Amino acid sequence: MRSRAGRTLLSSGPPHPQEGVQRDTGVTTVTDVRPLSRQSSPGVHQADVDGPADAGVLRTLFHSEQGGHEQVVLCQDRASGLKAVIAIHSTALGPALGGTRFHPYADAVEHHQRPEEAAVLDALNLARGMTYKNALAGLDHGGGKAVIIGDPEKAKSEELLLAYGRAVASLGGRYVTACDVGTYVQDMDVISRECRWTTGRSPANGGAGDSSVLTAYGVFQGMRASAQHLWGAPTLRGRTVGIAGVGKVGHLLVGHLLEDGARVVITDVRPESVARVRAAHPEVLVAPDTAALIRTEGMDMYAPCALGGALDDDTVPALTAKAVCGAANNQLAHPGVEKDLADRGILYAPDYVVNAGGVIQVADELQGFDFARAKAKAGKIFDTTAEIFRRADADGVPPAAAADRIAEQRIAGREPSHDPSAGRSAAGR
Repeated sequence: MRSRAGRTLLSSGPPHPQEGVQRDTGVTTVTDVRPLSRQSSPGVHQADVDGPADAGVLRTLFHSEQGGHEQVVLCQDRASGLKAVIAIHSTALGPALGGTRFHPYADAVEHHQRPEEAAVLDALNLARGMTYKNALAGLDHGGGKAVIIGDPEKAKSEELLLAYGRAVASLGGRYVTACDVGTYVQDMDVISRECRWTTGRSPANGGAGDSSVLTAYGVFQGMRASAQHLWGAPTLRGRTVGIAGVGKVGHLLVGHLLEDGARVVITDVRPESVARVRAAHPEVLVAPDTAALIRTEGMDMYAPCALGGALDDDTVPALTAKAVCGAANNQLAHPGVEKDLADRGILYAPDYVVNAGGVIQVADELQGFDFARAKAKAGKIFDTTAEIFRRADADGVPPAAAADRIAEQRIAGREPSHDPSAGRSAAGR
């Protein structure tokens, strides 16, 4: 234990020291996943072991199939208001790579959770998904994810982002960060001033820019593979596609689909996002909400492109689409949803496979970004998705299970990619 400027730093051990890393981060870092206590001493949060919230987090980490993480770090800087969670699920294939989400978790109370607990659980799930995503994308990276707790419209500041950068840097390259929901290229530029393990920066600051471009392109390739599997041709021409969420990725996906000849119906909780799409593409139709969208008659494919948990016990029975392929992470609300989809004859393209274009881009950035090289690698999402469908049919399992098996085989074998763009050395190795 050591302190600086009244702040206490706790760690279970040094995180793989790297030359030139500033260790004294000025943030409270606890290698633990215990949520906040009702009675905490200044600077250090003790466990409230009697509450059901604690049991839920710890059970997920240590006893469930969704756990098994190598390291979970809680970060705090009271001066800037930073409260963050960094989850490292696996470094078997290389340094953990995944974005930073900035989200308030204001609806946690409705689920009998505190925002901090909801953030930890979200980080655990997202980090695990990144392990599988990076493995199937052929990258020499493990999976990690970070969450900054707060409303980015109100809480985000330069001071907070710099404090967060120091927290990531304290891990010495075990975790490489990037953009996610609520964080943008300009934020990565600020974070990179304190942390060299930052991707998604602007070209002016040595980065590749917005990774949403290749994320949308990769999802479109997954849609083409889904169309080929269902209808015999890799095109959405003449098909109707519904998109829930037309933000950073969704609005770009609209363009790909229209260019391919599809009819597009959209919805978004933000009216300004819908207005932006309609201004660029007035032929796009608008559903009042997601509940109406999923029930659209004649919809061929549904694309969840907002937050996770989009496919649940209420959504799946109501879906009119014949296929689901979207950009959102963790679309399956709980284990078993993939079987429910299969039982209804709905083809599901695993989210972490088809939305890997962004992580492919930022991984390439670490080698000195080349857009053509990264786009070519993202284009292989078509082949990977098609292979997963073939494997699922051969094994008699849902595509999500087939994808998991392929990813787990690579992780267990610790087989580095032979693609020179994958780049294992970027995080200081």
